[in-house]
Amino acid sequence: MLTRDQIADQLRKRIERGDLKPDSALPPERLLAEDLGVSRMTVRVAIDQLAEEGLLVRRPNRRTLVAGDKISRSASFMSFSEEMRARGWRPHSVMRQSTATVADVPVAAQLNLEIGAKVIYLERLRFADGEPLALERVHLPYARFAPLLSLDLTNQSLYTVMEEALGVRPVLAEESVEAVLLSTQEAEIFGTTAGSPALLTRRITRDEEGYVIEAATSLYRGDRYRMALVRRR
Repeated sequence: MLTRDQIADQLRKRIERGDLKPDSALPPERLLAEDLGVSRMTVRVAIDQLAEEGLLVRRPNRRTLVAGDKISRSASFMSFSEEMRARGWRPHSVMRQSTATVADVPVAAQLNLEIGAKVIYLERLRFADGEPLALERVHLPYARFAPLLSLDLTNQSLYTVMEEALGVRPVLAEESVEAVLLSTQEAEIFGTTAGSPALLTRRITRDEEGYVIEAATSLYRGDRYRMALVRRR
C-alpha cells in the first residue's frame, strides 16, 4: 500500500507534468483514495502536505485547487494597479473603508505626526482579473490628502491620483516583508482557509522633499505571490 509521502509525490508529479492544471479542482478525496487503493485519511494527509508546500489550496467550500502560477512581486516602486496593468491584467478594488480618523501611537510615529492628529484611513481589497490578491490598509496625513475622501479610488492607482490630482509625487518607499498565516477573518476576505500562508509588507513612503506621505500595510496571498529581488554588489 502506498504511503502518504508516495501519494504526495505522485500528485506532485501530476502537477509538474501539467496533468493537473493551475486553478483546477483536485478530484474528490474519495475518488483519489479509490484510484490509489488507500484510505481517504491517507489521501487527506498527503493533500495537507502539498497544501503546506503551496502546491494545493484548500477552499472553505471543501474544494481543493491546484495553486495558480505565482506572481513574482518585484522590488520596483510601483503601485498594485500599475504592477497588474504592466502584466496585462485588469486591476480593480473593493473599498472596505474610507474615513477620517485620529492617529494612534504607531501611526503617529510612522507619519511623523502628533498622537491624535487627524489622518485618512483607506482599506481596499485588491483584485486582478476578478481574483482577490491583496488586502491593503493605508494611513495618510489628513492635512495633505483630505480631498481623497471625495474621490472614487475603486479602479485607480493611489499614487497616480496623488500626482495628478494633488501634485504630490511619491519617490521613495522603505518596505519590509515577512511571512505570516491568515487569520480566520482574513481568510474569509480572500475566500481561502485560516492558517494559509501570506506575505505581509509594511511600507513608509516619502515625497520629493522627504516628507512621509503614507504608512501602509499590504497582505498578499502566499499561494499567489513570491518576492523577487535583484541585487548588485
